Amino acid sequence: MNLRIAIIALACLGAVVGIAGCAANGTKRAEGSDAGQQKEQQELESTAMVLRLGDGSLLLVDQDTETPFVPTAIGDAEIAGIDGAAIAPEDLEPGNVVRITGNGIMLESYPGQYPGITRVEVIDEGAPEDAAVYDGLVAQLWSEPDPSQPASASLDYTTDLAAVSLMPLTNGFTWSFKEDGQMRTVVADVPHPTQISRDDIPDARIDSEIEATLALDRSARSVSVTRWSEDDIAAATEKAASPSDIDADALPGQQVEAALVDSTVTLAIEPGWRYCVKVTFGEGTVSYVFTVR
Repeated sequence: MNLRIAIIALACLGAVVGIAGCAANGTKRAEGSDAGQQKEQQELESTAMVLRLGDGSLLLVDQDTETPFVPTAIGDAEIAGIDGAAIAPEDLEPGNVVRITGNGIMLESYPGQYPGITRVEVIDEGAPEDAAVYDGLVAQLWSEPDPSQPASASLDYTTDLAAVSLMPLTNGFTWSFKEDGQMRTVVADVPHPTQISRDDIPDARIDSEIEATLALDRSARSVSVTRWSEDDIAAATEKAASPSDIDADALPGQQVEAALVDSTVTLAIEPGWRYCVKVTFGEGTVSYVFTVR
């Protein structure tokens, strides 16, 4: 989706952002002897209509509040069709009315991004004509990406204090597009991810390993993720004249498991590591780099 979302800092520890009117069960506090360590978590129960944006990505509209939201990480949810049989996210059709169950924090953006969906159940198949009433909303939220520009991305994650979205560094790409009837290919020659100064890389700030999502502005075909220890990079930098002089081959990276569903990559991130997410699209490949402090 071609949207850029600012970092949202919540006002206090455990504050929860949600869709107005969607939290049928309100909020629950986790039990614990230390009240200062208690966390609020919102339970979401919503009836929503399924829409598709111009890139085929999902958008849901709450039927009580008419509030749109993006079901990020929906590939991890249990999804059932009208007959109760399991289906995939791509099987959800515009006009379907679904019952959404989830828990977690809704990212305060427009539209909201909700990574906490646990179950989706089609309760009314509807028809594409039913979704047509939201054509104006879809047009407002979707604009065709510039085909000459490589795909962009945002990294989204939540902590006890905030729901955060940041733009990783686009670090190299091979991108093909048609211009004046001719196919053109642009190749960006850039330093290896370990050869960039840490201060020049967008950073996520977390206390421990968490799940994050990389939201792409168009559908992707495959993804691979590699990470390097920031301590190892710092040690190599001390031995070299500058970060650009690091012997990248001497710093083998670790492969990280990641799941791709349409235009959303889900992965675990951990403090002390630098990540490179290489995504393959129909038009080429793009690498995104960020670090975690």
